[in-house]
Amino acid sequence: MSSIVIETIMGQNRIAVVGDEKPGQIDYFFTERESDWNSYGEIHMGRVEQIKPGMQVAFVNFGAEKNGLLHVSDIHGNYEKMPVEKLLKSGQEIIVQIKKEAVGTKGARLTTKYWLPGHYTVLLPTDDRVYVSKKIRRKDVSENLKEFAESVIPEGMGLILRTEAKDGTHEVIQKEIEYLCSKWRNINRNIHMAPKLLYKDRGPVINAIRDYYTVNTEEIVLNSEVYLEDIREYFKFYFPEDIHKIRMAGKLNIFEELNLEKQINELYARKVWLKSGGYIIIDHTEAFHVIDVNSGKFTGGKDPEETVLKINLEATETIADQMRLRNLSGIILIDYINIESEEAKKAIIKKWHQMLKRDKVRFKVVGFTELSILQITRKQQGKSIANINRHICPVCNGTGEIYNQEAFFYKCLSKLESDMELLEHNIFKILISPHLKAVMDDIEYFGTGLTFNRMLEDFYGVKVNLEVDINNEFDQILILPQID
Repeated sequence: MSSIVIETIMGQNRIAVVGDEKPGQIDYFFTERESDWNSYGEIHMGRVEQIKPGMQVAFVNFGAEKNGLLHVSDIHGNYEKMPVEKLLKSGQEIIVQIKKEAVGTKGARLTTKYWLPGHYTVLLPTDDRVYVSKKIRRKDVSENLKEFAESVIPEGMGLILRTEAKDGTHEVIQKEIEYLCSKWRNINRNIHMAPKLLYKDRGPVINAIRDYYTVNTEEIVLNSEVYLEDIREYFKFYFPEDIHKIRMAGKLNIFEELNLEKQINELYARKVWLKSGGYIIIDHTEAFHVIDVNSGKFTGGKDPEETVLKINLEATETIADQMRLRNLSGIILIDYINIESEEAKKAIIKKWHQMLKRDKVRFKVVGFTELSILQITRKQQGKSIANINRHICPVCNGTGEIYNQEAFFYKCLSKLESDMELLEHNIFKILISPHLKAVMDDIEYFGTGLTFNRMLEDFYGVKVNLEVDINNEFDQILILPQID
């Protein structure tokens, strides 16, 4: 059964789009808190703070912690390709829209080529053309929609007819265009001194319905009445005959009730198993994502090349699913198993082009490098679920690694040796953090059968007491003489 499942608990929304192609399989997943809604698509009145001719960018204060970056290529109307310093000046107020959210140390990417999304269309206030989704494959339907849109869109404005437009009547599409045009007029009418938020989307719940509800969706399932009235109003506008599809669930955690929680938990795992017994490893850096394909438990048949290709093709489908579900964006590098022949590379590229059809977010298969690493780029649209629900570990500082027992032992030796006066005492106490104590306690070292304490005692001929100090950093060691 295809459905949109919406769980709201104390300001946090988790939304799953379950398709009917693979029954019970989540096609898209989003999680956001009301206090941290993504800023993609927001429209602000900003102020130009600084112009960098060498980079051809302007830094714009639009009220965020970091100034946004407006590149000359994102400035509307620059048909003569003039430099940014000829188009803008410091202190100038300008309406900007967020096309890419701030990530890490980088501020948001801004544009003056605005858009306002609806269910069937996207209004382009600064364009004057009508575009039709390539996913509307019937030429007669595409041409009919385009001809109709061109007859009703105000002069000087443009429009994108989304894939869902093929299921909409001319009447409701025209009604939506009029609504979006009215919204754009209000944005321009309510201009204030910068910085000022002029427009914000309606939030993740309504956006999910706008972007993923179709006439084939069988139900909208909610666990809370928080958004019930908003959803009903939305359906009254677009789908009055489908209001009966909205259903309240009985349990607070409806993902458990619908057996979807296990799939969601897998989205946070570094290792993802394939049905064949192989697996993929997903790692992240600030610049890109790296995915490694491994054969794991899969042995396959007698033909090694056929076995490897089978794993790689299965991994391709899983990687595409994980990219979509985790909302990975930017540069993605994939290290497949022993990709050498051109035939194998072509088979994988062909598989990727099939996967393109499943993803609403645009991505591009760049191709294989000389080292047979596949390069993919995927447009950033909102935050990945890892960025929303995780932060850098204060214990390992984001490396995923901590001192092993041997390294800690030698670190203690180094501390003792650096202060020879300590060796004049017969009893020491070593203060460490609770985290390190848990790692070090009662562990046998180097196959000797000795604990950490005994190793130091045997090495120096002294008594050593290991104590916990909650004020210590994870790997901080404090060695003090102990008075009897």
